[in-house]
Amino acid sequence: MSNELERADKGLGGLFKAMTMTSTERANSLNRSVVEYKPCAVDAFFDSSRGVYNALVSGGNLKLRTNAIVAQTICTTNNGFPVVIIHEGNHLLEQELRNEFSGCGNYKEISTSNPCFEPFYGLSELEITNQILESAPKDYDIKYNARYYIEGISSYLKASGKNLSFKLFSTCPHSLIFDKVDDLETQGKITDYEAQEIKSKLMMGQSENYKLDSFLASLRMEISPIMYVSKRGQRPLNIISALKQNLILCLDVSSVTNKLLLNTIIYQLKLALTRGLQYQIVIDSIPIDSNEAYAAYIKAPSDKICKTIVTEDFYSMVGGDEKVFSAVVGNTQTLIIMNHASGHSATKWAEVFGQYDKYEESYSTSRGGSRRTPFSILSSPNYNKTVNISKNREYIVKPEAISRMGNGEAFIQSAALGQLAHIFLTG
Repeated sequence: MSNELERADKGLGGLFKAMTMTSTERANSLNRSVVEYKPCAVDAFFDSSRGVYNALVSGGNLKLRTNAIVAQTICTTNNGFPVVIIHEGNHLLEQELRNEFSGCGNYKEISTSNPCFEPFYGLSELEITNQILESAPKDYDIKYNARYYIEGISSYLKASGKNLSFKLFSTCPHSLIFDKVDDLETQGKITDYEAQEIKSKLMMGQSENYKLDSFLASLRMEISPIMYVSKRGQRPLNIISALKQNLILCLDVSSVTNKLLLNTIIYQLKLALTRGLQYQIVIDSIPIDSNEAYAAYIKAPSDKICKTIVTEDFYSMVGGDEKVFSAVVGNTQTLIIMNHASGHSATKWAEVFGQYDKYEESYSTSRGGSRRTPFSILSSPNYNKTVNISKNREYIVKPEAISRMGNGEAFIQSAALGQLAHIFLTG
């Protein structure tokens, strides 16, 4: 399949069409300014030589959307950046990514078939504390002093010679923790002063331990299908460790209802920015569903990352939130819109593409007086034909055109090319 853009209005066909157009039709074509291309693969709009841009793909079929993700991932890795891809059970996407990247060694998956997610792996004590506090929804009502309890648990685990891990935190025997600190002192692993310091922190945050236990147990339930278990042979992995290794990470969230897991992912994506890590994030059909942290993340502009959002209907994905919709579209440089079943969504995209001045011709005929000719005996009526030109505002791409697009048909707005294109995507 071709991945080279070729104008459809060039050559003999384009010349013939131009010759048969009226002056009004030519004016409308110039005002509408939609470039027609011959059928081509979506890769052509993710050209590595043009750099990496924020992209949004809405509508069409799963295969074409998946191809767009793979094309953007190739473009990003060719420009030297790591990629994080988040999806819910898109096994076609996983297969296509494996086909493309399995031979290069930097492609990793976190999924039910490759459970290796360790939320705390590679994080400092402070980062683990912040991750827990920021990922916990408001209804858990975890107070600030929980920080001290988490620090006390961290100090105990490190004194025990253990690495800080989610499993140890989420299975902590809170009722026995003070006795276990005393055991460390008895064994000579910590001094009396160190034992008192750990217990002091635990006491300062003890009122929050049951809330922490509830949150960590709920999070453990959500990530259980993809959670790292040391005896399975995989290496622990999370977003931070993947970005530090410059990997392509494909993460299956298992279910979009896993709010705590999604909160954890968003925290790590934001943490990566504070660490100065640049990356491409690809979000495949993960609805906002009133998740404030997620909504704030996808609409926030940043020069450190590129965001690609791919979905069957982006307006539905954001729950009709006009602010999020406008913010994301406004920060997007490559916009690929295919057919949408929802008329309301089609209208939103028609509004995004904008309007133009369309000229229309109308004709009127008036009857004048009779006139004689050298070859007639009787006079004949005199008719005057007048051409009227009116100007109206019209959608560049009408909503019904978006709703009725065929398989593979797309309108693509590209900042790199500086144009709005109409094309049939072949793959």
